[in-house]
Amino acid sequence: MVNSTGYGSRLAIAAALWCMGGLALAQVAPTLPGQVSPVLQREQLEQQQRQREMEERARQVQVPALRGEAIETQALPDQDVVFVLQRIRFSSSAFLQAPELEELARPYLGRELRFADLNGLLAQINALYEQAGQLTARAIIPPQAIEDGELRVVLVEAKVDEVDWQGRQWVDPAFYDRRIRLEQGQMLDSPQLMADIQRFNATSPGPQVSAGLSPGRTFGTSRVTLQAHEPARLQWLAFANNYGNQGSGREQLGGSLTWFSPSGAADSLTALVVGTSDSTFGSLRYARPVNRHNGMAWVEAGANTMKITEGPYADLDIEGDSQVYSAGYEHPWWLGPKWLLRAGTGYQRQAAETTVEGLPLSDTDIGEFFVTGTAEYRGAPWYARYDQRVRRASADNDISGESGGYTLLNGTGMLQRAIGDLYAVNGRLAWQYASDPGKLPASLYFQLGGIASVRGYDPGVISAPRGVAANLEFSRRFGERWQAFVFYDYGLATELGTRDVDLQGAGVGLNLDWNRHFSASLVAANALNDVVPDQDNNQVLLQIILR
Repeated sequence: MVNSTGYGSRLAIAAALWCMGGLALAQVAPTLPGQVSPVLQREQLEQQQRQREMEERARQVQVPALRGEAIETQALPDQDVVFVLQRIRFSSSAFLQAPELEELARPYLGRELRFADLNGLLAQINALYEQAGQLTARAIIPPQAIEDGELRVVLVEAKVDEVDWQGRQWVDPAFYDRRIRLEQGQMLDSPQLMADIQRFNATSPGPQVSAGLSPGRTFGTSRVTLQAHEPARLQWLAFANNYGNQGSGREQLGGSLTWFSPSGAADSLTALVVGTSDSTFGSLRYARPVNRHNGMAWVEAGANTMKITEGPYADLDIEGDSQVYSAGYEHPWWLGPKWLLRAGTGYQRQAAETTVEGLPLSDTDIGEFFVTGTAEYRGAPWYARYDQRVRRASADNDISGESGGYTLLNGTGMLQRAIGDLYAVNGRLAWQYASDPGKLPASLYFQLGGIASVRGYDPGVISAPRGVAANLEFSRRFGERWQAFVFYDYGLATELGTRDVDLQGAGVGLNLDWNRHFSASLVAANALNDVVPDQDNNQVLLQIILR
């Protein structure tokens, strides 16, 4: 027999939500959007993926650009011979200027000299080469008779005798040749070669390159050996965790598969799939460097479905699905010894539908243009990164008939500081500012809670037009495999219509990196503030990764 009272209650709630149409998600309890919006549930998974990628980027160790055999420096024999020089003539140089050579020579003219003095002159010239980064250039004094007080000094600046590539498997040779320009017979400019390799390694989507220098087959030449370090052709990752939410399932199973360099251009095709008991998510992304500076063009498509079967909204029979398509370009504009600055632009379109008791609650279509900027600093013991995104979104809701344009600013940051070999301090920041917050569609809200936000709370437990989340961790390593940490998280949601909401979480964790194929993370988190009724303030979060 049907419980008429319960059915009537559910029908009343569903009818109220339906009547509010597209505004329902924004005007009811602030806990509702992140729990029932398919767009926000997809964003939760993408946020976890972005955090994983940022952490892997921070741990990346770039291959040293240049290594080589020490060039032997000439030393004239110590003989008791005295002579006077009136002029020192240098051979032509591509790297040293004539005035600075003449300045070095001036103290050696018009006075008595011995071979030890000439060794000092050679050392000064070679020091200039070293300051200029010219590793294969040296000054020598060939055997000669000093006539009319003139000494001839030969500046040996090596030419490339041979270029030998090793380790190239999946990437076409032309890809490397366009980015690291080195030809047999040209003058070897060590700083330029090092700069080309450093730029390549800092901006490369996959392969890394190192160079080795050795003497060539003839005098005054060098052999350059370039070693390519390419990723595996197929890279896979599988994971299991309980990072989901109460409504559609806490336990998540997922995996990704990346096909590296399918066209021989260091491009990549990546598929990602994540599922819980009542939700599924999948995406496909293709990225390709399109110029010698490794500017990256990309396209991506994703979709997800969800159903609320647990928690306070389970009786409403809420279901939803969404699709997203995006394309963009990012360019490395400036690279220094420690800094990398990138900027990009793109377009994204997403559509989402949510139903309650079979009645349409929301049917939105959102298109947005965006520009991005990234600043990255890498200088031991520090690592820092900040990403800024400016978005202009246009939204249409077929249920309510409402439409509008909105400007959003989003920022994410990461700061890491190693303290010796065992300790480290890590910080993260994420925030959003939205124009016209009272009319902003819930699909564009900023979410708080979850493993990638404020730990101790369910993902998306609070969603708001504007907000900020900050995380602070202190960690200690135990051997090569174990790392323990303590943390404090803070979140603030604003423009909710009634009051601001604070979230605070604290706890401890343990990371395990057993080998390159297996890793795990265990987190015990406590929510310090109650933000929803019947809140569970203690969570134990576990993730296992196989790769």
